[in-house]
Amino acid sequence: MGLFSKLFGAKVEKDAMDALKTFTQAAVDAQKNQNAQGAQSAPSVNSAPAAPAYDYEEDGPSGFSWGPKMPAEENQYNFSGTFEQYFDSIFLKEYPQYRVEKEKVSGGLTLVYTFYNGDSKALVVEILSRTSGAQKRRNDCRKNGVAYLRYYHNYHGWWNVKQYVIQRTNKALGI
Repeated sequence: MGLFSKLFGAKVEKDAMDALKTFTQAAVDAQKNQNAQGAQSAPSVNSAPAAPAYDYEEDGPSGFSWGPKMPAEENQYNFSGTFEQYFDSIFLKEYPQYRVEKEKVSGGLTLVYTFYNGDSKALVVEILSRTSGAQKRRNDCRKNGVAYLRYYHNYHGWWNVKQYVIQRTNKALGI
């Protein structure tokens, strides 16, 4: 059972996987076509790389905080600051009962928020690049019985809508 089916049900998970497969196949086909055209005619020295073919405003299957169309609700992509400022605004404003410490790692590409209830570590949240393969912090939390969440800051289609972040965080904190 995948994360989607746990959160949204098996049908939503299947729809999301089908949409992802369709998108991936379209990208592969577009790359093959571009390579075939490039073999027939040499590219111009001044030619710019092609823009991605995926339109984030198109309709398609969507969930609470994911899908091809950006939700109107506040999310990290329509927020008027950086992803760091976005998550700061949520965690520091919504959870005043916790001491929240932030650490920047990987040159600032990864943020780690640690929530403390008194002296006890209650939750660790990592904000990662989608290309990160980091598992150590997650595994350490699992070994130590500390709740763990991760969000990706650069994964278009995964919007991190404010209410989604709050609901996941509340659930991880048991509130």
